[in-house]
Amino acid sequence: MDLGLKIKKIRESKNYTQGYMSNKLNISQNTYSKIETGGIKITVDRLKQISEVLDVAVEDIMNNEIQTYNFHNSNIDKFYGYIETLHEDNKELLQTTINLLNEQIVYLKSENEKLLKIISKQS
Repeated sequence: MDLGLKIKKIRESKNYTQGYMSNKLNISQNTYSKIETGGIKITVDRLKQISEVLDVAVEDIMNNEIQTYNFHNSNIDKFYGYIETLHEDNKELLQTTINLLNEQIVYLKSENEKLLKIISKQS
């Protein structure tokens, strides 16, 4: 099995997207895709970076017999991977939504306090 395919298998076993990997490696997704398909020769330094992101030893990637187990198959990991790869505009939109929801929480808490005061006066 060639090196790019081994990297792809490990990446997929961890439910990482190519976008997540390219973001962590500070390269374009297209460049990362070429690493997995063998379109780009992988330097030793790049291989070390990839092994760190994938949390596997370089030797394990280089080994002819690679075994991958998917112990991280949870939706929350996929969600965090998705958030990290969001386009900057989408991050801003998500942050704006969070800010608006926080403002609504503050407003509802103050309304709740007013109602509790009214109720306590009537008791």
